[in-house]
Amino acid sequence: MKRMSIELFRSAKLLLPTNRFRWQLALLVLIAAAIPVTELLVAKLFTDLVIDGANRSIVELGVSIAIFAVLFVGTRVANYIQKTYRVKFFDRAFGADTRERSSQKESWEWAMALEMVNVFSFITQLVVISTFFFFLSPIFAGLNFLLVLIVLEVLGRLFRKQQIIQRGFVEAKRNKEVVAPADRLGSRIQSAEIGTLFASFLIVILMGVLIWLSIAGVVNLSNTIVFFLGLRLLNTTFSSVSSALMRFARAKANSF
Repeated sequence: MKRMSIELFRSAKLLLPTNRFRWQLALLVLIAAAIPVTELLVAKLFTDLVIDGANRSIVELGVSIAIFAVLFVGTRVANYIQKTYRVKFFDRAFGADTRERSSQKESWEWAMALEMVNVFSFITQLVVISTFFFFLSPIFAGLNFLLVLIVLEVLGRLFRKQQIIQRGFVEAKRNKEVVAPADRLGSRIQSAEIGTLFASFLIVILMGVLIWLSIAGVVNLSNTIVFFLGLRLLNTTFSSVSSALMRFARAKANSF
């Protein structure tokens, strides 16, 4: 995981020439990270309304529904802005870069930049979601945080291995050696799927723990539903991180 972090921050420093662009990158990442947490807040509001709505006054129901609607629409708008703006952001950042590079290398740098944003965003999402869990149940949140650390460590090792493989493909190309497309694509996809499978296995175990905590009365029904939705979101995010990391390894091997 340490090596993965070094590679990501080093790449951000290479791609973004000034601190102004680096701060803008941090803002893009934070916006992306806030979206899933807001979705969990929406899920929490929805479950509370369904479970306890009959005991609330009309005014309380109206306020809760209004907040629910605003947050739901807000997440969709924020997601649209984040995904469309980052293209303009990197266009300006690369325009301010005085390095001379070929059109092919520039294309690979674009691919690396977009995947870098994805990886930063997904990892930040994991941290923010795990932090949100602490407000619902510190016990379960602690187990979840341990799971996140284990999965990121495994993904970091897979990423490092994939870097070596992709650099080997680049060297083979320079030496005019033939590498089958199935080998180039298969290696990256296999590494991504191994990371996804490992994360899914641990998520299933944690879901079993959640069921046990719910039955034992440690976690109430409303929070159990939110945790379940959060774990499904984490599973999807782990899959996205794994795939983005392997694509990032490929793009960086061809860029620098």
